Amino acid sequence: MVFPVESEDRSMRNLLMLCQDHARLAVESYRKVLVIVDILAKKEGASEGLMDSIKAITNEANTIKTALIKELHEVGGVLVNRDDFFRLISTFGDIMDEIKGTAARLIETEKRGWILTEEVAKGILELADLAFDSLLKLREAMMSLGFNSDKSIGFTRQIDDIEKRFDERYVDVQMSVVTSSMELPAMLILKDTVNLMENMVDKVRDASDHIRIIAL
Repeated sequence: MVFPVESEDRSMRNLLMLCQDHARLAVESYRKVLVIVDILAKKEGASEGLMDSIKAITNEANTIKTALIKELHEVGGVLVNRDDFFRLISTFGDIMDEIKGTAARLIETEKRGWILTEEVAKGILELADLAFDSLLKLREAMMSLGFNSDKSIGFTRQIDDIEKRFDERYVDVQMSVVTSSMELPAMLILKDTVNLMENMVDKVRDASDHIRIIAL
């Protein structure tokens, strides 16, 4: 016989493991984005195969998301913070969408041979690095959630700090894109790319808020 408390503990462990896998995949996919940004900034290398890798990681993340939702349906009302996990899962999905969209635009920029000005390249590199830092902290917050809630909350606070630093730089980089000497199509797609990065960092912050609630 499985008692309610045992069932809740087991479901919590399963959910945490799946969420940790999802956070790991987000970091893994964004590493590919950093490679593409580096290729554009240094004007050397090729992005061939990187989008396929990101799509494969996204498909794996979708499989995990499906398993998470199935687990939540099966646990029913036994899990007290069931709704918080639903929100967290949804936000993880949004993060993966933003990463995929960012990568797609950067690859199209590279394919068309559009050259980034030095100022734009530097700005996008800075934003990409900050966005990656926020994902790393999200992964650490998720990994800590199962055994040290205080440590997990500490990582979510670091995400808040990273988001503030990102926002401080975001407008400057956006303005450097739209006032640059690049071709108009390049300006538009890179402005959109910067917006997607900003959206992703916002989603990471949202996910950290959900983690904080679960940790309490």
